[in-house]
Formats: sequence, structure tokens, C-alpha cells
Amino acid sequence: MQNRTFGVLTLLAVMGVSVVFGMILGGKLNAPNIVLAAPAAAELRLAPAATGAAGVTDFADIVERSIPAVVAVTASKLESRGRPTPQDHPFFGDPFFRRFFGPQEEEQEEGRPRPHPQIGQGSGFLISPDGFILTNYHVVEDSDSIQVTLEGGRGYKAEVRGKDPSIDLALLKIEPAGEPLPTLPLGDSEALRVGEWVIAIGNPLEFDQTVTVGVVSGKERRVPLRSTDIAVVSFIQTDAAINFGNSGGPLLDARGNVVGINTAINRQFLAEGIGFALPINQARAVVDQLLSRGFVRRGFLGITMNNGRLDEAAQEFYGLPDTNGVIISNVNEDGPGDRAGLKRGDVIRRVDGQPVSDNFDLVSKISSRQPGEQVALQVFRKPSGADSGRELAVTVTLADREQGMAEIGGADRRRQRGAEPEAETREAEGLGLTVESLTERLREQLGLRADQTGVLVTDVEFGSPAADKGLQPNLIITAINDQPVHDVPDWTRLLGRLSPGSSVKLDVFDGRQTSYVFLRAPEE
Repeated sequence: MQNRTFGVLTLLAVMGVSVVFGMILGGKLNAPNIVLAAPAAAELRLAPAATGAAGVTDFADIVERSIPAVVAVTASKLESRGRPTPQDHPFFGDPFFRRFFGPQEEEQEEGRPRPHPQIGQGSGFLISPDGFILTNYHVVEDSDSIQVTLEGGRGYKAEVRGKDPSIDLALLKIEPAGEPLPTLPLGDSEALRVGEWVIAIGNPLEFDQTVTVGVVSGKERRVPLRSTDIAVVSFIQTDAAINFGNSGGPLLDARGNVVGINTAINRQFLAEGIGFALPINQARAVVDQLLSRGFVRRGFLGITMNNGRLDEAAQEFYGLPDTNGVIISNVNEDGPGDRAGLKRGDVIRRVDGQPVSDNFDLVSKISSRQPGEQVALQVFRKPSGADSGRELAVTVTLADREQGMAEIGGADRRRQRGAEPEAETREAEGLGLTVESLTERLREQLGLRADQTGVLVTDVEFGSPAADKGLQPNLIITAINDQPVHDVPDWTRLLGRLSPGSSVKLDVFDGRQTSYVFLRAPEE
């Protein structure tokens, strides 16, 4: 009797483990890490956005009107490996368990795995009566076939007309027969306010046409989702429940307009109420390109931006009226910026007359333009050693972002190191830092070029302004207030010139690129 009881309990345990394993596997098939839950544009005939005060219509009325235009997307691809089976569980070697599960297909095929379809489920929504559909790129990525199912069970084979992995967007097309298809109007995601009601519709866990309601929890969230380019795309955060299979479905405002595309949930910390949607304005901005060429090209300036926003210390150093702008820490050789005359240390203040608030704002403004287009930059330049600077007007012809980023990756490869005579090692302090002259041995240990100059940070005083700005050992300081630092004697000499309480600009090299850090000299 004990053996029978033990056997039943063990069987129940294995079945429980199998269910959990299946749920985990299903999640992997449907979503990535932070769970990712032709004609001219005019021919799409997009429906006009609804206007009026938000919330005057009952949610049920909005849902009733919207559901016919929400579709289920089933993407499949063939995998040559066998499907995971109960054999993968550690208990399966026992004949007692094999009796319940039976022989597997791999066993029946003399151990040769057969190709099996891997199925992914997602959602989407119609934006034109003739069958154009928006969904997430990750829903249809690498698929061999795509099936779209409309309300009432009508199924259509779909093809991918365009894809933009950088913002996780795909444009599908089905060929309906007969009457025009229902569509959803596209709204304005920029006009969304935090706290505003939103409605998510989709097919989570294969429960068709599921509706959840919540609010906008945040905007412009930078979330690293698989292939997305964090410098290009930002997301709407919402507490409207987004689950497996919701990916690609619409996020509606309280007027029934699409303001986002449900994209991801935060599984990393098992957090509830943290979902992300692609703003519909970012999707609308590239639809023309998806229709005309099937992919998206973005403008590229060919510079490296300094880390972080301009702060008060940087504002004081440059003598700027505010903290708007982006500091150039490097200009790619023979890139668009280099050819236009941009230099390290320049501050880009405006693009085509529009103020630039920070790095993300600059990338957004540039990447929204096409390669080959010209942009007018307002640049502030403070020459090395000068007390003041001047405004410059610079016109840049943009390159292609994807190509430019690939070239940067190749240029980052280490150059061959030459020989250099051993230099005397000396240490010095200042600004809350302890620094050491670079030697041949240190350059070799750190993987630096033989001609790399500067002083190596060996210690950072706890609680100092340098520590607050993120400076840490093994960084290399190459200049103080644009004056080169070759070794400790240079460091000491330049520190002696600083006025108490003045703003200090440090050029900091991390082994790959140089950025700027702004501190204040100690008060005496």
C-alpha cells in the first residue's frame, strides 16, 4: 500500500513539474527576455482619430467597436530538433513513468529527430480596409508561415510586407475577399498623459479577444528589448495587464484610438502591473518606408555623445544659458559630422531650429530623417584654453545609421601596440582622485595602445565629487579643461592653475572611447 501511495504521489509530482515545464517552454516560444508579450501610404486609407473629451464613452462601447479589427497572429517555423518531451525530466528513466507517457516519436524513428513546427501566438490590428495589419516584429520573426484569424474565426494567410526590428514593428498584409475589413483609428501617443485610462486588447494565452484596462504609468521608458535600438525607441509603461499572446495588439485611449502597440511585460523581477507598449507615433513615422521598401533607413550623424545630460558644472564651463544640448566626445573619421567640420567638445544645441534637450532627443531628431538629407545644427564651440566660445551654424548631410553603427563596431577593434621606453611611475592626488603615470607595463596590462597618454586613476575618495560623478579606478584622464595630460607632472601643473570652486572639465578614456566629466575644484 505504501509503495502504491508513493507511486501515485510521485506521478502527481512529475505531472506538476511537466505542467510547469510546459508553461516555461510556452513562454520561451512566445516571447523574449523582458517578455515580448508596395502601395503608397495614402492608399492605406487610415481611419481618422476620434476626438472629444476622454472617458465620455463607456469602455464596453469602445471594446465592442474595436474588437472586430483586432486579429490573432499565429506564426510557425520548422525546427529540425525533436520536441522537448517528458524524457527530458530526470525521473523519466524509470520504467514506471515511461509506461504512462508511452514511446516518443524520436524512438519510433530510430532515434532520428523529425522536423516539428514551433508555434508562436500573438496579436495585431487592422489599419486599412484592404488588409494591412500592424504587429510586433518579434511575433513573426524568422517565421515560415503566418496565419491571421479575425473575429468569428475567419482565417487568412499573411505575408510580411515590412519589418523594423529597431522598434519591434512589423507590417503584415492579408488578401480579403468581398467587403472591406474593419479598422482601428490611430491616435496621438504624444498627447497621452500619465494617469490616463488605456485599454489593451489581444489574445493572451490563446484566450481570444481579451480586454484589460489600466492607466498610463509612464512615458518614454528606455527598455532593452531584444533587437530594439534603445537609442531610437522608447515605450509607454502601463499597468493594463499584458500577457503572453498580447504582443502586437492595440493599446487604446478612452476615445478608442490606438495610442500604442502592446509589446512586453517585465518578467525579470516577476513584477505585476509593468507592461510596455510601442507608441503609435513611432510606428506611424516609419509606415511609409515599410510600405515602399520593406525596411527602415535612419539618419546618422557620425559622432559619439558624452554620457549623461549637461549639468550645471558643464553649463558653467561652457558659459551656456541653460543645460540643453549634447556634448560631442568623439567625431568618427570621415563621417558626416567630420566632413561638416564638427569637433570633439562641441555642444549641439539645436537641430533645424529645434532645441536639443539630451542625447536621446538628438538621436530621435536625427534618426527621424533619411540618409542623404541635410540638417542644420546650431553648435557652441569653446576653443581649447579659451575663456569663452561662439555659436556656429553647421550643415550636415546624414549617412545611414545601420551602416554607420556597423563601421563603428569595426573601428573599435584594438590596434597593434608598439614599443615604448619604460617611464618612471609616479603618483599624485587631487579632485578626490589618486592618479599614476602610464608605463609600458600598465599599457600592456590594460590593453592600451603604446602611444596612449594620460594618467591612470588608481583610487577614488569615497564621497568625493569625483565618486559622485562615477569616476573609478582604471579610467584614464587625458585632459583637464582641454589641456592635454601626458603624465603626473602635467596633472599636478594643471591642477595648480585651477581657481577654487571653478568648474573643471576632465577628458576620461575608458579603453574604448573618451567622455567628459565636469567637477568643481575644491574651495579653499
